[in-house]
Amino acid sequence: MKIINSNTKGINQAVKKILDGEIIFIPTDTVYGIAANPYNNKAIKKIFSIKKRSLNNSLVLLCSNYKMAKKYAIFNKIANNLIKNFWPGPLTLILKKTAHSKISKKWLSKNNSIGIRVPDHNVPKKIIDKCKFPIFCTSANISGKKSCRNIKDVVKNFKNEKITIINGGKTKFKKESTIIDVTKNKIKILRKGYLNKKNLVNCQINNEN
Repeated sequence: MKIINSNTKGINQAVKKILDGEIIFIPTDTVYGIAANPYNNKAIKKIFSIKKRSLNNSLVLLCSNYKMAKKYAIFNKIANNLIKNFWPGPLTLILKKTAHSKISKKWLSKNNSIGIRVPDHNVPKKIIDKCKFPIFCTSANISGKKSCRNIKDVVKNFKNEKITIINGGKTKFKKESTIIDVTKNKIKILRKGYLNKKNLVNCQINNEN
């Protein structure tokens, strides 16, 4: 196990790991995550293996900004209203993927959709910008267990693994992102997270007025 700082040197090490087809444990605004190159199937399989998670599950694509996200997902009116209020931040949207996206369907949700998010944290943003492409990321935990909210949790849960972790201290929100499916032009909450139903409903009302 190797712990590196979140300075420029650490970010560069993380970028090299991703470009070399390795996985890296990173802090985000919600919980710690395991990141990999979305175009490297071998790296993606490593995520599932270390989490002891079924390959049938999909992953979330982290982007550094909305401009990048638009290259991979089709944003409808509801999605645009939500991101005005909650991006960057703890909101994952399930959207139809763009036709020209080269990310393998094997790792995406059913019905040709994709989970996508812009985190409110400099570490993943800097990694993504230096890679010049988004990263697949999922919570750093054994499948079915609690997510890691600080580096101590990561060390405790993966102490026997040969991994590299970027030390980002405690996470901002200390809770997973809320996952919402808006592929059918309405809000369908798939996973409750930091944002609750009241937050989302108020957002819709405010944008309609």
